[in-house]
Amino acid sequence: MTENTKPEFKDILNLIAELPDYPAFECESKEPTKYLSAWLSAHSRVLDTSKGFQVNRCAMYWTGYDHADGFDGQAFVDSCQDSKGGLRSLAEILDTDLQIFELDPTNTTQPSLDALTMACSYGMMGVEENTQLFSTCSFGQGVETAGIEAINSLPEFTDLESFLGAHCGLDHAAMLGASIACIMKGIPMILEGASGRLVKSVLERVADKSFPNMILCDDLNIPLNHNIPGYQILTTAITMKTLYAASLKTDCGKVKVAA
Repeated sequence: MTENTKPEFKDILNLIAELPDYPAFECESKEPTKYLSAWLSAHSRVLDTSKGFQVNRCAMYWTGYDHADGFDGQAFVDSCQDSKGGLRSLAEILDTDLQIFELDPTNTTQPSLDALTMACSYGMMGVEENTQLFSTCSFGQGVETAGIEAINSLPEFTDLESFLGAHCGLDHAAMLGASIACIMKGIPMILEGASGRLVKSVLERVADKSFPNMILCDDLNIPLNHNIPGYQILTTAITMKTLYAASLKTDCGKVKVAA
């Protein structure tokens, strides 16, 4: 698959079949900071983070489903562009590229397989070689409900093509493409919400292997008092970056006595 060639679904399947194996990751503690620290330590062997996370990227995919929930996608995008907005502030603390990808958010019909394939390819292209930490989620009308419904349909999963065509949207396809690219390039990845859980589950089911370089916010139990898209991934990434910076310090624990 090249930039000048229209991607075909079989290209996606071929890439999944070629995904590398990752060593199993285990951590006795489920306490979020200890778990993140151990996870980061394990995957720093895959990715050179000797100079810290200098290139962070957060991709948010904007789409819509036929589930009216009162979510105003345009207002949310405007708030992200507001220099005083909460999500923008978190992105600045993390020093990350906060990117919003518009995926036909007003069209709530089930996308065609060709459209899903294009979205998957689009998601892959958003993961650049120099990225050191990639965070992703989706937002828009009915996104969380659609993700939960698709997860509930996993027991009837037979093959990726049929499942995507029947239960998934453009955001799921784009996140799937980004996940494939992160795994291929050895990039640690943080996923948020039902969409993130769905994509990880589907990808591991198709590949018949686990990818511990992908971490789900919901599994970390980091307490948050809001349900705004993007907050979990950015808060998790900030925690991770803070832990990493702390691990580089060499003077921790020393007692200094003033004369």
